[in-house]
Amino acid sequence: MTRAQFNQIVRRVHLWLGIAIGAQVVIWLASGLFMTLYPIEQVRGEHLRTEHEAAQLEWRADFIGLEAAIAATGLEASSASAQMLDARPVWRVANDDATAVVDAETGEVITPLSEERARAIAQSRYLGEGGVSSATLFEQPPREYGRAGPVWRVDFARPQPASFYVDASTGEVRAVRTGLWRAFDFMWGLHIMDWSSRENFNSWWIKMTAALAFLFACAGVCLIGLRVANLFRSRR
Repeated sequence: MTRAQFNQIVRRVHLWLGIAIGAQVVIWLASGLFMTLYPIEQVRGEHLRTEHEAAQLEWRADFIGLEAAIAATGLEASSASAQMLDARPVWRVANDDATAVVDAETGEVITPLSEERARAIAQSRYLGEGGVSSATLFEQPPREYGRAGPVWRVDFARPQPASFYVDASTGEVRAVRTGLWRAFDFMWGLHIMDWSSRENFNSWWIKMTAALAFLFACAGVCLIGLRVANLFRSRR
C-alpha cells in the first residue's frame, strides 16, 4: 500500500467516524442544553405542590389505643405513630414489608386508600389551577413513578396539568409528574444513551460510542502525522 492510498483510507475512516460521532455529540449538546433551561425544582413539580405541614394532633380519650390499632392491621409492627391524615387522626403501623393506616376514631383500616380519599389528599396538596380529571390505582406503577406500588395516580387537568402519585399504603404524596418532567426524562435518556430505564450509564451504546470516539481521535492523530510528514518532505 502506498502512502497516498494509506492517507486516503485514513481520511475516509476519519470522515465516517466523524459523522457517526458528530450526530451523537449534537444529541448530547441539545439534550444538555434543554436540561439546563429549567430549575430542577420546576422539573419535579415542586411549584405545584404544597409543603406538607403536619396538623396538630389533639388526642382524645375515646381514640383507639396502640395495641388495638396494631391488632386491626394484623401486622407484626416494628414501628407505629399517631398523626393526622387528610384532617383525620390515624395510627400508622409499619414493618419492613408493609405499612397500614388505621383511623384512630373508628378503628377502621383505611389502607389501601379509597379513590375518594386519594383524590382528597392530592387536591389538598395541589397548588395549580386545574381540577382532578381522573384517578387510577396501580399495583405495578408506570416507570415514571420510580417506586413500588400500590399507588394512586391522581391527574389534574389544564391549565396546569400534573400527575400526583399518592402512596396507597401511607397516604403520602410521593411524586409529582408533569409534561416538563417527562420531556426532561426523555432528554436525560438521550443524554446517557439509555432509552428504556434512563438509569444505565454502562450500556453497550455508550461503550460503542466511546470506542468510536477513540478511533476517531486515533485517525485524527494519524492524519496530523501524515500532514506533518508531507510538510517536511515538501521542504526538502
